Amino acid sequence: MAAESSLPFICLTDDPALRSDTWEIRSITPMFPADPIRSQRAAKLLAAFYLPEFDASLYIDNSVRLLVPPEILFDEIAAKAGLCLPLHSFRDTLLDEFLAVAEDGLDDPRRIAAQLEDYRAAFPEILEQKPAWSAVMLRDHRDLKVTAAMQIWFAHLCRYSRRDQLSNLVAFHLAGLQPLFLDIDNHESRFHSWPHATERRAEARLWAADGDSVEARMLRLEGALAAQRREVEDLAARLAVLRHEHEVLLRSTTWRMMEPVRRLGRWLRRW
Repeated sequence: MAAESSLPFICLTDDPALRSDTWEIRSITPMFPADPIRSQRAAKLLAAFYLPEFDASLYIDNSVRLLVPPEILFDEIAAKAGLCLPLHSFRDTLLDEFLAVAEDGLDDPRRIAAQLEDYRAAFPEILEQKPAWSAVMLRDHRDLKVTAAMQIWFAHLCRYSRRDQLSNLVAFHLAGLQPLFLDIDNHESRFHSWPHATERRAEARLWAADGDSVEARMLRLEGALAAQRREVEDLAARLAVLRHEHEVLLRSTTWRMMEPVRRLGRWLRRW
């Protein structure tokens, strides 16, 4: 499609040796040199920053193949919504997506657990919604709600899991954005097919367990949440001890007697 289309096909990459006969190769510096996944997410979500000369863009993941010229999608969809992307065709709820990410060990379980705990407290109804599939996105860069949603989404990716499909619905909600959701099969539609990954590095499986039930996955997440709560309680207890020690020190005779010396030291530092 890149050879047939009149629109520019742009590849953002940190590989200076990459070449293409049909794509415009733009070399970028990773936002996080030690974190290539979040660096890719920055280029994916902050399109208005990386492509400021364009009013709109169609993002496709590197494992997605377009089957029609992108002009068709712009003509059919662009005027209907500031953001358009498919629904997830093989997950019923966002909670299911959390469980799948945990089962496959796709990120640090502590981050997944912290994100789930926060979302359960603040956005329980969103966990019951059907998740969005973000391998294909059509965006209007001029839409302020779209820009806000992308910035919130990226902030959640930095704070929580790098798996972007865990946080997109919350970002849309917080930005007051109602995207146009396409109800299509993620593997194949009239305009795309997926996946077509070649020589793609496998992500580290940090928490994998084959054949687990939903109940077993929930138990692992609950265990991680409990461990996090214990860590917070331990830190709070330690902080209380330090505060007590600090108060005892401030009330001590020696501390009060040394106040003139400290005052002299502050006066000398000004000179």
